[in-house]
Amino acid sequence: MLPLIAAIAIYDFIHLLTEIRIRPGRLAPCRSVVVMATRGVKGWGRYRDFVDYVVVDDRRTAEEAEAAGLRALLNKYGGKSGALATALEELEAELYIFVDDDAVPGPWLDLLRRSCGRFATAYRWVLDRFQNAFSLGGFDWMVWKKTRFMYGGAMAIPGHRRREVAEALKVCPVDDMAVTAVAEDIEVLPYLVPMEPADGAWEFFIRQATAAKIGNAALWAMELVYYGLWTAAAVLFPPLFLLQAARTALRSRRALGRVDWVQVLLSPIERPLQFAVFLATIPRRCFRWRGRIVCGCSRQSRLPS
Repeated sequence: MLPLIAAIAIYDFIHLLTEIRIRPGRLAPCRSVVVMATRGVKGWGRYRDFVDYVVVDDRRTAEEAEAAGLRALLNKYGGKSGALATALEELEAELYIFVDDDAVPGPWLDLLRRSCGRFATAYRWVLDRFQNAFSLGGFDWMVWKKTRFMYGGAMAIPGHRRREVAEALKVCPVDDMAVTAVAEDIEVLPYLVPMEPADGAWEFFIRQATAAKIGNAALWAMELVYYGLWTAAAVLFPPLFLLQAARTALRSRRALGRVDWVQVLLSPIERPLQFAVFLATIPRRCFRWRGRIVCGCSRQSRLPS
């Protein structure tokens, strides 16, 4: 068991150093457009200085957004992926920045604006400590080049790839899965995006883990095994919990500008919770996403025109 404990400790320490060394690219800003897909929100005014366009499903919602000073587009295809495909087809820009309607503005948006010519993404910091304890696991695999993926809550799309991305979004109803399939190289930003919590914590956990399983089965299997081995090793070697706490402290400073000590105190439950969630998704082949059942991205799941 000692070799396993040593291997996990070394792996986590290298991971910590890798996160510390993440730096944004040195690309200059270009003509960008910030787009938010939404079915409707409360308090439209708070997005006035945050996004350039909102993509909505109906004329009434568009009128509400425009009355608050926002520019609105009508979704031509339905669903979030359809909304983003609509923006790519209707708007001209050198860089398209897509943000979720539950994202909190911050320095991460300025970094995304500097990602001209490349795909870029920033990961989430959920403003619910229990949900965040599970969600932070996803960032582990984004810092490694071979397991990077586009997080749909905040991502940048280079203008010269917009048609290819639009077609992928029309095929796949899950936006981050669609864009990841197109992007060869993804820049991971050093900041985390504060996000409002999702409804139904356990359902949220299962959906995210199942989506990982469908999108990249090898990555899902790696996470399942790693979280299980980490939990067993930490029971025998508790200092691993301290290393995990240090990583959580670093991430909170990047997300909030300060250390969230309550989240740090909760860090010992992160790996066991992640293992339990991934274990629960072993028999699952599909998940519910925005009112539809998703079992993969294929021509059969193409959005209606």
